[in-house]
Amino acid sequence: MLWTLAANVSAHNVDTSYARIRIFADHLEVRLTSDIFTLRRIVPDLDANRDEGLSREELRRATPAIQKFFRERVKIEINEAASDLGEAKDPFWPLDAPDPIPAAAWHTNEALVSFGFDKPLASPLKSVALLFDTFRAFGERHSVLGVFEYRGQSTEVLFNIAEPDYLFDLAFASLRASEAKIPAPSLKKTEPEAKARTAAHRSNADDSPGWRYFKMGIGHILSGFDHMCFLLALLVVSRLRPIIAIVTSFTIAHSITLILAVFSIVKVDRQFIECSIAVTIIYVALENIWRKGYAHRWVLTFFFGLIHGFGFANAINPQELPPQAKAKCLFMLNLGIEAGQIAVVLVLLPLSLALAKWEHGPRAKIAISITVALLGLAWFVDRAFDLGRMPF
Repeated sequence: MLWTLAANVSAHNVDTSYARIRIFADHLEVRLTSDIFTLRRIVPDLDANRDEGLSREELRRATPAIQKFFRERVKIEINEAASDLGEAKDPFWPLDAPDPIPAAAWHTNEALVSFGFDKPLASPLKSVALLFDTFRAFGERHSVLGVFEYRGQSTEVLFNIAEPDYLFDLAFASLRASEAKIPAPSLKKTEPEAKARTAAHRSNADDSPGWRYFKMGIGHILSGFDHMCFLLALLVVSRLRPIIAIVTSFTIAHSITLILAVFSIVKVDRQFIECSIAVTIIYVALENIWRKGYAHRWVLTFFFGLIHGFGFANAINPQELPPQAKAKCLFMLNLGIEAGQIAVVLVLLPLSLALAKWEHGPRAKIAISITVALLGLAWFVDRAFDLGRMPF
């Protein structure tokens, strides 16, 4: 029953690819980056000899199929006309990665493989639009962190199944660069056909990059079932005043490690962090059963929040983003996480208060805590032994 429940729950998973589009006067450079776990969805027998390791030779043999997939599923429009990605380059093997790369690292940032394309331009570029038709193959929870680079300016974009496309207007980007800010109105096209085509895409005039990362943060906490269970275990036995201290300490703690991890100041093994998150869930849930007082909870939550912060950091690894964009993306992502967290608290707080007044409340709290502890145990076993039965 536990495996079945877990398999049908949308939850925390780091399932992200990257895209960089560099715009020059006479050509475009497109670089698409995914980890080996994602590439196996394109070529299931990527590990041809089934030795639980991906070698350079195996990647070389699979490269034509992967490039063909990207050509078919990543659509590009240049000056509002359908185009292709251009000439394919040899894939870029992860820096300092061993040969072969072991299976345990296939879903980590150390297993990111880049595929480059170079598209010559026959005429001056006015706009370039990108559409990712990859989410049916990669999964509905997959996202692509992208950046358009033009004249020293960067525009960060988040692609997902709900917003799979984006139009980069060079005229608007030039105006933004000249004024050093994004003006409110967008530049209007004159031809009716151009208007219709532009309306079909998000544009760099539509909304700020920060807003997209803010939404990403909200989505990450609300779809992170392990983080939700951790908050549930904390709040189900808490009253109003302790909840404020708990949420504050958790916020401060995970913000610290989120910053340290994203800026590579501290690096911690991903599998260790994911297993540790499961342990925090188990501990808090079991503590609900044997303890009577919870005055210490804000201290405990702070230390556990440090661990969860590394888990949040795995949701954004802007290796494809220029250094100056990291701080902005991180700040807005963290704000989104806090907004989502507050929403969770507002939903769970009435439940906690109602259970405190209900005559069967103590038994209900124990039942909820046992359920959460079992889920935490399932996560720990799955992540520790890399079973893949709970891929979130």
